[in-house]
Amino acid sequence: MTSINSDFMSQLALRSLGKSSNMMTQAMERLSTGKRINSAADDAAGLGIATKLKAQVSSLNAASRNTSDALALIGTIDGALEESQEILLRMRELAVQSSSDSNTGTDRTFIQDEINQLTAELNRISSATEFNSVKLLDGTYNDKAIQIGTGPNQTFKLGINATDAATLGAYEMQTTTEANDHDDHLALGSVASHSAAKTALDALYAVGADYEVKGSFGTKTANVDAGADARDVAKAFNLISGTTGVSASVVTRAKISSVTSGGTFSFTLQGKSDTASTVNATISTTSNLTELKDAINSVSGSTGITAALTEDLSGINMVQNEGYDIIIGDLSITGGTTHSAVAVKTDGLTGASSPTLTQAGHGFQTGDLVKYAGTTTALDGVADNMIFKVADAATNTFKLHDINGNAFTYGGNGHATANTFTKVNVMSVSTVSKNNSTGKLEDGKITVLGSASANDSMAIVGQVSLSSHKAFTVSPQDAANHFNAATTTETASLLQIGDVDVSSQLGATNALSVIDGAIAMTSEVRSEIGAANNRLEATADNLSNISVNIQRSLSSVEDANFASETSALTKAQILQQAATSMLAQANQAKQSMLVLLQG
Repeated sequence: MTSINSDFMSQLALRSLGKSSNMMTQAMERLSTGKRINSAADDAAGLGIATKLKAQVSSLNAASRNTSDALALIGTIDGALEESQEILLRMRELAVQSSSDSNTGTDRTFIQDEINQLTAELNRISSATEFNSVKLLDGTYNDKAIQIGTGPNQTFKLGINATDAATLGAYEMQTTTEANDHDDHLALGSVASHSAAKTALDALYAVGADYEVKGSFGTKTANVDAGADARDVAKAFNLISGTTGVSASVVTRAKISSVTSGGTFSFTLQGKSDTASTVNATISTTSNLTELKDAINSVSGSTGITAALTEDLSGINMVQNEGYDIIIGDLSITGGTTHSAVAVKTDGLTGASSPTLTQAGHGFQTGDLVKYAGTTTALDGVADNMIFKVADAATNTFKLHDINGNAFTYGGNGHATANTFTKVNVMSVSTVSKNNSTGKLEDGKITVLGSASANDSMAIVGQVSLSSHKAFTVSPQDAANHFNAATTTETASLLQIGDVDVSSQLGATNALSVIDGAIAMTSEVRSEIGAANNRLEATADNLSNISVNIQRSLSSVEDANFASETSALTKAQILQQAATSMLAQANQAKQSMLVLLQG
């Protein structure tokens, strides 16, 4: 039907023109912004996904920046600790220098001055090291959290202990006896043979024992065989150190002092060798024992015992660094006298009889080993800390035999008098509860074995030290125990770098273990932060990888495909032109109706 009221061809062309116009507008918008989604209407679901991905990407980037900051912080800590270790290494060098007897007291004073300055710088580094105004090495930077992820609890924990002179050092635990207190414990007298002393020494370890060691790595039992010496005890603990993390060392120390007049000294000295060496020295003045020191050192090749003068030259420190027992015998002194500190008194020893002693409620049994603690009522022929075997024990009385069970004479007012003897006791458990701990389990004082009779010598046993950088416990599994302690549980105490004193030879020697402990502490911290640095570098790489892949996913959801959008724009433009042309022709087609009206 021919009509002019319904121009459907024009309407059709107009609708097509509108659609192509919308297509062209959308293509132009996407090409202009580079985004496929410019409004929620473009892709409602895609917009939600894109928004979530954007949040994750921005969070990952923030976490990556946090990680970079943490790496810089760790680098600051490591650099400061490197300088601290250089200081500690210099302090150790100075301690080694000061421990040599080639130095005078004045030399050691100058060395101590440098130690003091180094200690002050160690404290300054600890207090002044900071990152972004945050103190790092003063002990306040503990249990800090670095956010290295996009969600809660995705953190990296970091904490650094203080590294000042009051915190660095070595933890050490000792029994109630001071290991370095050798005064009045080295007793020399008219003694003849080593056999009695060696037999007495072996009696201390006559019964074996097992010790459960619970260390940082694990728990294992050390088996100490019967007849073991201090070196064997240390070896038993070292055999299980790979499991427990607890290592053992042993050293034997003795001191000669208080010689009151000069003379010719002769005695035998035995250490690592099976045979004794003879030491001969003429002491011209008691204020300088250089001759005796040199004589002891002249046989050190066979004994392994080295001697060094004390600061005032009137005493001698003897050390057997391998832990062999030091046995002294056959002492003779010509032309001089000695102080009681270096002489077992032998006056009045004329026969082999043992007077009866009274000590109410002593609780001893025949055959027990007891140690003389000394009282104001002294016994001639009996020195402090000498060990004896109990004989003829009754409720309130007993006699003393030497360690081999032989009777001997002791004079003075000792018989029928209350004197102090204590049974050689055992330790049930020793606990070390600090890092870099050292447990000294062997009685540190020198033990004088045997009596003052002509058949005895004096033996000095080695001291066993257990050490670990973590807490550990040692529990005897048997009734027999080689070690003594005042309490069942002992806690290690810190020997601080700030207390290091190298102004004496002994102080310099002791400083070495303290400085070594401080070096170990800083090395452990550097090791931990080095591992943390490597972990954070891996974290940073992983964050970067995740961010790249999420951005790739975000791009596929949100970004415009330029090739596709360019094609869409071209199509829309062509359709726009075609629709415009068709609309014009549709409008022109209605003009033909006017011809009918002209007729």
